[in-house]
Amino acid sequence: MIEMKCPSCKVAGRVSKDKVNTRLVCRKCLSVFHITATGRALLGEPPQAAVATTKVPREKIGLDLSLDIPPWLRRVAGLVFSPRLLAVLGGLIVLVGGYTAVSILRGESLQERTRKVARAAVIGELGTLLELTAAGTGDDMLKWYTAIRPQCDELRSVLRTQTPPVEVQVKNEDGGSGAAQVVARVKSESDPAISAFTPNKSIELPLTLRSEGMAGWMLDGTRTLEAISKTR
Repeated sequence: MIEMKCPSCKVAGRVSKDKVNTRLVCRKCLSVFHITATGRALLGEPPQAAVATTKVPREKIGLDLSLDIPPWLRRVAGLVFSPRLLAVLGGLIVLVGGYTAVSILRGESLQERTRKVARAAVIGELGTLLELTAAGTGDDMLKWYTAIRPQCDELRSVLRTQTPPVEVQVKNEDGGSGAAQVVARVKSESDPAISAFTPNKSIELPLTLRSEGMAGWMLDGTRTLEAISKTR
């Protein structure tokens, strides 16, 4: 036997002398190499076998490299990297991640969700608004968003923070229909040092939210648009 190391990952092993100048594959890193007549391990196909090995599938080549890996470690590695176990672990990760996301959403109260919607509208985070809009009402939400942009832009021009204070007043919460009519009052909080010249500004946004079960409270774009239409 010839004592040698894989020229790629340096794992020690042994090969028989009749494997000199034959194609070998490391069981650890799967590198292809060969042993020269002097016992040196070199990466790549052996010169005389280059043509013969081009049509031979890797899995059919005898792997004669005996690595110094304990049998128990090989069994553990086989178990850890088995496709079935990886599939089960992947499923658990998806379930845990989904449960965590749902728990976060469901944990937000009506007031908290209203503040998030109002801040997104004022700051101009349309992506956040779309995520918080009930299914089937997205087009009307966009019309509402366009209608309130002038007053939101005016308030945003004097904001000192991306999280302005929002006061929430619940006008009506119907447990039967799962809908709630609220008013979100967003304030600018101007700098106290110059408050005499730039007083606080605020806007009021009438909103309608509805409970979407596992998703929690979502903005009803259609009824919110109707609310501002009635005030004009």
